Amino acid sequence: MGFRQLNILILLAALLFVTSCKMLQQEPPPLPIISITFDDQHANVYSKALPLMSIYGYRGSCFVNSHRLGRVGMLSQRDVTSLFNEYNWEIGGHSLNHEHLAELSYQEAETAIGADYVNLSDLGVNPRSFAIPSGNCPQEYYPIITHFYKNVRGSSDFAMYDPVDRHSLGYFTFQSGWSASIVIERIRRGIANRESLIVLGFHRIDGGENEDYAQDNCPLSEFADILRYINNLKLEVLPLAEAVDKLSCY
Repeated sequence: MGFRQLNILILLAALLFVTSCKMLQQEPPPLPIISITFDDQHANVYSKALPLMSIYGYRGSCFVNSHRLGRVGMLSQRDVTSLFNEYNWEIGGHSLNHEHLAELSYQEAETAIGADYVNLSDLGVNPRSFAIPSGNCPQEYYPIITHFYKNVRGSSDFAMYDPVDRHSLGYFTFQSGWSASIVIERIRRGIANRESLIVLGFHRIDGGENEDYAQDNCPLSEFADILRYINNLKLEVLPLAEAVDKLSCY
């Protein structure tokens, strides 16, 4: 082998080594954004969830039925405006009284969605997202929602990738009797699948043991474990509207 050929082989080996090093040094795929959402304006979102989330600087999205604000066990209008103005949370629509849209006429659905939007707008909370009550909405009613709102979240869990469809957002909701490990496993699966957005859904936080508060309750200790896990992984946590703005192409 001549001297020139040897030099070429050395050069090729060096290039291969550099290329391999660069491949090893490539940044890992981006981690999913986490959005933490709360439905149905339960008062313990303000008294229990907010203080815990504030420890980590996390902000959430609260989807409210405007006609139910101020009832026993529910957020007040003052609580809602405080979440928005003082803590920079997102406040979204959820219909006037948690109506099942599939059981309403078009005009009734228009009132339930539109009047709720007006009520929230009058509170000055700039509602941008709507969570479909119980996740059921006839396809022909979607134009009503998108007339008022920019983002639409349902009640089904599915993988979401950049760019996400802001009119078809999924979520993974905590169920009564669950432990934090089930939610943590969902986050792990999302990371393994390189998902761009994971929306976590909650209702009551530490609602108590009596029958009125048993449904859809997440014990405070389990909620704390979920937040701690998210923080340990250094995942980005954003209100839903802000997360979608980063991941949507329209």
